Amino acid sequence: MNQVPSREYGLSPVIGKDPWVLILGSFPSKMSLAANLYYANPRNHFWRIMQILLSLETSRATTENQEALTEHHIALWDVIASREFQVGAGDRDIKNPVYQDIPTFLRSYPTLRCVALNGGKAGECFRKITRSAPVPDRIVVQQLPSTSPANATSTFDQKLERWQTLLGFLVP
Repeated sequence: MNQVPSREYGLSPVIGKDPWVLILGSFPSKMSLAANLYYANPRNHFWRIMQILLSLETSRATTENQEALTEHHIALWDVIASREFQVGAGDRDIKNPVYQDIPTFLRSYPTLRCVALNGGKAGECFRKITRSAPVPDRIVVQQLPSTSPANATSTFDQKLERWQTLLGFLVP
């Protein structure tokens, strides 16, 4: 008997009023899915970087921090909507992805100025998604180093320095 592989589904986007920056990851980790929060792995540098850039109270994945991002006009989402269920949680383990409708999202939020791609897999998928539906001219696409603990090619300070480029898009 052939079994149809089960699928894992990502998180809903975190969007406030009039987002200026959209941060796109690839697909949530098992910890993030279990917590229903983006970047829930405490070893992931995402929230530590956001704490420094935005003066957040904590460097942990919390509902309050996600809401704080929206107050700074930052939206969070992933490029992959679902994938075939995998035991591993890394980007290399992603099989048979179904992509988000990123082009419609970009058109739906005319206040967006920047798409920040968190890591290589997010960038690779984003380019596939937008190949037939180009990104509006008003939006700058920034490829940033992954904040994942699996990214050992960049130090925390190097990641922080690159992620600081987002600050230029967060001024009225």
